[in-house]
Amino acid sequence: MTMPGHEVTTREAFRLFEDGRYQESLAVCNRLLEAEKDPALEVLAATNLYHTGRFEDAEVFFRDLAVRMPDSSYVHSYLGKVLEARGDDEATSEYAAAVRLDPANQDALRSYAGYLLSRNDFRGALPLLFHLTKLAGTEKDTGNLVRALIGCGRGDEALAILKAQGGIQAFVSEYIEALLQVQDFRAASEHAHSVWQSTHDPAMLRISLDACARYDTATALETYASVLQEQPDGPLFFDYVHALHSAGRPRDALKAVFDLLTLFPDEPEYRLAECDLLGATGDTARALERYGHLVQDELAAKTDMVILGRIIGGYRRFLTRTLPADEAERHLLKTVSRDLNVVSLLETARFYEETGNPAMARSWYYRAYRADFLAGGPDYALFLAANGEERECEKVMIYILSNVRKGSDLVRVAALIVEGTGRMHTMKRLMELLIRKLEDQAESLTTDGRELLANAFFHSATNALEAADYPACKFLCLRGIDALPAHPKTLPMEDYLALLVRCKEQALADSPVLPAHQPVEDPGTAPAGSILTEQLGLSEQEQKIVSFLRLHRKTSEMELRTLLGTRRIAGVVNRLVQKAASRGISLIAKKGMGEDGEIYEYIGS
Repeated sequence: MTMPGHEVTTREAFRLFEDGRYQESLAVCNRLLEAEKDPALEVLAATNLYHTGRFEDAEVFFRDLAVRMPDSSYVHSYLGKVLEARGDDEATSEYAAAVRLDPANQDALRSYAGYLLSRNDFRGALPLLFHLTKLAGTEKDTGNLVRALIGCGRGDEALAILKAQGGIQAFVSEYIEALLQVQDFRAASEHAHSVWQSTHDPAMLRISLDACARYDTATALETYASVLQEQPDGPLFFDYVHALHSAGRPRDALKAVFDLLTLFPDEPEYRLAECDLLGATGDTARALERYGHLVQDELAAKTDMVILGRIIGGYRRFLTRTLPADEAERHLLKTVSRDLNVVSLLETARFYEETGNPAMARSWYYRAYRADFLAGGPDYALFLAANGEERECEKVMIYILSNVRKGSDLVRVAALIVEGTGRMHTMKRLMELLIRKLEDQAESLTTDGRELLANAFFHSATNALEAADYPACKFLCLRGIDALPAHPKTLPMEDYLALLVRCKEQALADSPVLPAHQPVEDPGTAPAGSILTEQLGLSEQEQKIVSFLRLHRKTSEMELRTLLGTRRIAGVVNRLVQKAASRGISLIAKKGMGEDGEIYEYIGS
């Protein structure tokens, strides 16, 4: 029976939380939980851990709560917040569970939408934001919806929403961006100029002049020159250089870049523009000299491999365009190829490929692949495919795909396979592996990733149809339709339907490919001994903890320190709970603090 004093103290814990005094609220929760179990207090304690920045402990608490309270939208939402704070892509699946369980949970909807926007997953955020604006329609929700629409290339819809608001003061940046997207450059320039006059924001001045150059180049160039006399801003000056070059005035652009470099002599992008413009104006000797110095400086620094790639790529194109092949080769080998980084190796390979030496190109592409399988391998595979070596191409791509770890890298490789050149999407073993890899991460994929998975199913279904494997074709189509996200960019639903029609028309016997009944499994409890060790991949320390708790049911941090001979018990237990929770198994619960440290209770079978 709960005593009146307990109720008063519980109210105090919640009051402290509402006041933002999370550490004090957590202390009260821990004290109460030592006496008796209370799910509401456990949720509050876990929430306090999140707000005090103790994300690892909060994850353990919320994972345990998610197993015991699988229908709690709040628990899944906060587990999503914790995983987001820890940089774990699994946050996607927890946020999705939260909004499925309670579509009216505005905090979960906003957290999920904000998370997707932070990853530039605008298509994924759209349904959430449309729903939020119907539920609440706050100014922030509207702004996020407009940003998502612009991110999806739907500037006309964004403008319609903004105009319906009756004023754009709160959304002026979004309004200007939408105007640019629908190519109303005059209105965009005028609004950006007005904002610049009131705020002196240099970004708005750049937007205004760039938009002006799209419809009145002469006026824009005059304004650039006038403004730069008063405030020689580097990015604005660089915009002026590009505007002059785009207007067909390369010599004036070169003079402007010389002036820019007197102010910022060490900026690599400005130096690259100088090299390009020297080449464009026919000053080959000076261009060759400047390119050489720039490449050497950037190879020595290697501060930004993307810019280094642009610089060496520009140098390679200049050499092949302006010099005889043997002289261009000599310069490239002397300046670039001696530094065996993957960018230099790839650019050397491209040089030989473009100058008609496939044997040397293959050798350099292979060296790039061996130097960095992820940065150099895809280009090597594309070269192999383009030169008729499809079996070797498939081997290389299978190796890359088998060893890729990060979700963003997996999506990049998947895009090359299903959308790139080289007919990689016809390679059966490669496509089977790609589907498995994407499905393994399906819960944490972005919308782009899920569309790539749908594309992989579509290509595999097409391959199956061509092989007269009609059941496989139909099954792959149905799986692809299931994976296809809302608002697809490259794969309309109609493409699947057309493929299914062809499949059914050609099949001599059209049998069902989906099971009539799919049984739902109950959440698992901890299996015994060796089975649990095998399922979870338990370390020796973790096995000792499980065995000890199976026997004693409850223990303290101090007892586990003695058992394992280490003080680092919290981390071991946290990892153990995370492993179990990832398989839907309830194993260990934290029961608050005691005289001998944290109290742990075994809750498995």
